[in-house]
Amino acid sequence: MTYPQGVVYGLTRTDACAEPGDSGGSFVSGDQAQGVTSGGSGDCSSDGVTFFQPVAPILEEWDLELFTD
Repeated sequence: MTYPQGVVYGLTRTDACAEPGDSGGSFVSGDQAQGVTSGGSGDCSSDGVTFFQPVAPILEEWDLELFTD
């Protein structure tokens, strides 16, 4: 995906519903955290596309551990 600051690689493309302001929201599959919302196009009423940034590099960068419930 291309942002004004540059290209971001390694994102997951989904047809999940997201609206403006949802950036940073969770992407969880079962009991596993997959990523955080990182932009998209469209909206929930018109076949939007949402991209998610992988969560593991974020956790590693900040030396964090994530638990899902």
